[in-house]
Amino acid sequence: MKKIIRFIIILITAFAVGGTAYASGNMVASDLWIRAVIHAKEGSPVEAVWQKGGETTDKEGDSVIWGYFHADPDGAGWGSPHNPDMFVKIWFDRSGRLDVSFFHISGPDMDVYSDYPYDGSADEHGTTSLSKRHIRQYYENGRSDTDENDEADNLSEDHLYWPTGSLSGYPTKIGIVIAALIRTPEKGLINPVWRKVGEDTTPEGHKIIWGYFYASPDDVSWGSENNPDIFVKIRFDIGGKAAVDFFHVSGTVVRVYSDFPYGDAYLENVKTDPDSGYVRHEYRISPGCPVEEQNKFVYEVMKDTYLWYDKVPEIDYRSYASPQSLLEDMKYKDLDKWSYITSTEAHYAYFEKGRYIGAGFSPQFDRKGDCRISFVHEDSPADKAGLKRSDKLLEINDKTLSEIRLDDLWNTIFGENEPDVKVQLKIEDPKGGIRELNLEKEWLTTDPILFYDILESNGLKVGYLVFNTFVETALEELDTVFAYFKESEIDELVLDLRYNRGGEISVARHLASLIAGDRAFGKPFAKSVHNSRYMGWNETTRFTKPESALSLDRVVCITTASTCSASELVMNGLEPFVDVISIGDTTRGKPVGMYGWDFCGIHIAPAEFSTVNAQDEGDYFEGIPPACYADDDLTRQFGDTEEASLKEALYYISNGTCTDESGSSRPKQTGNPHEEIRVDGLKRDIGAF
Repeated sequence: MKKIIRFIIILITAFAVGGTAYASGNMVASDLWIRAVIHAKEGSPVEAVWQKGGETTDKEGDSVIWGYFHADPDGAGWGSPHNPDMFVKIWFDRSGRLDVSFFHISGPDMDVYSDYPYDGSADEHGTTSLSKRHIRQYYENGRSDTDENDEADNLSEDHLYWPTGSLSGYPTKIGIVIAALIRTPEKGLINPVWRKVGEDTTPEGHKIIWGYFYASPDDVSWGSENNPDIFVKIRFDIGGKAAVDFFHVSGTVVRVYSDFPYGDAYLENVKTDPDSGYVRHEYRISPGCPVEEQNKFVYEVMKDTYLWYDKVPEIDYRSYASPQSLLEDMKYKDLDKWSYITSTEAHYAYFEKGRYIGAGFSPQFDRKGDCRISFVHEDSPADKAGLKRSDKLLEINDKTLSEIRLDDLWNTIFGENEPDVKVQLKIEDPKGGIRELNLEKEWLTTDPILFYDILESNGLKVGYLVFNTFVETALEELDTVFAYFKESEIDELVLDLRYNRGGEISVARHLASLIAGDRAFGKPFAKSVHNSRYMGWNETTRFTKPESALSLDRVVCITTASTCSASELVMNGLEPFVDVISIGDTTRGKPVGMYGWDFCGIHIAPAEFSTVNAQDEGDYFEGIPPACYADDDLTRQFGDTEEASLKEALYYISNGTCTDESGSSRPKQTGNPHEEIRVDGLKRDIGAF
């Protein structure tokens, strides 16, 4: 009975000390416990959720753990793992001292606790707030204490000055450029590296981007990607106010900079040091977001980070009626067929969620001049109405195909991109039956993978994958398909990219890594090359090794004139490590990429860098020609081994050469080359109506 009573007393004591029981906190190291509790306005205090970011140990033996707390979505409406409320940096000094630094980012007050060595009750407790941004709880020689820093007037004239020397700025999606300089005893001022960790959109529509700067290990011995020197959180609210919060977490002086809308000079420039560790830069857009302000933003982007900024004409942006018309006159038309403007809503819906407003089908012309359906998205209005690949389009919204082609109506014939807009089609099925379909546009989800199977060809197992778009939602689907291919022990892979117009570089790298596996792991997949002003932005993206990687020595790609951008990047990036055989027709030719900028509800996507592979090969503006030419046979379904391009691919796999009909140069074809359906901007990237 005495043992039971003693256990109850200990348990009550543990929960009585400021609510600091282990069950409510986080063991971030073997003997270090921390906790944060948010004073939520909604009611009861909310336990903050800990997310570890990373850890490292430098050459001197000092160790760092960093991470952040965020509100639990179940307890606070704004809570999200992509929206930090408090940054944390923990320093284990080789001398035995331990520092736990809490940095209050935004929102309600927060109670912070730590216990070291952990014994079940908090050694230190403090409360952070918007006026008390930084609390340091430290342990040394068996004792502990707390330092608190009040928010200072960091924007005083004593702290303002312009950058000198080379300054590498980093663009963010919401139009703000940020930069920093770190003063080091080893090399003086250095440009730290920016790492974007996350982004989010709050339920109210506010945009969040956050990450940190760190000293490069190439510059200083203590530099590491997991040793942040300054945390950054950027918030752009729907009312037009932008705020950039810098939190100094380093032992040396750091200068921080930002600009919005950006130009040649950084408008806000502030020094931080360990004693004045918080800086905020604020910007505001004029109410109503006037066209002139939008035009100014587009003009400054094109004259600054645009790949061909030195080819941009000098024009008066104030004389243009819209940013779209301004962009068209500023593009370097000799090479730039790609830069465009769309809405921020449409952009993020497609590239992050794979969603767009439409009817869910893609038409293409065949060599006979017939306009046929090339693919239909599952569960789309077109799919529900029974539209299939190979169906022939006769009329769209009471216009014949001849009228549409003559007046070049492809950008407008399907009506506004709004839900419930009606689309009338007259089609002819493969058996000659004619019928009319009445569709209504809706928000629909694209199918990144249109078809996959394992084909038997001359005793070989050939994986066949029709991959349609490099959006973020494709990652999980790719892993599933390649796991199936790996389990089935395929011998060869046919990657059908005939309608793939590109997308995210991160998805392209993942696909290439799934194909190459051990053959390219850790080696350069793609190098980005920027204009002469921003060579500091050049970076190398390296192959990874996903769990389902195949490590193939050859991949056969089916391509057409619609194959573009990230599709070409995969082919070019694989080339130094894997035998890449192209079947079909010459690709579109887009060896450039975009970051994209948001401003006033618009998203401008200018060409801002070119790409090359590990052997510095790129510049394929004329497209990548195939090893064997073959037609895109729209009268046959995906996976039909008699379909011209797939048939040619399988022949090459079995024989190592092209068929007599194809040859290594363009063969004589019956009929005309495939007529192109020309649409602009995001419609072109989506590749479907």
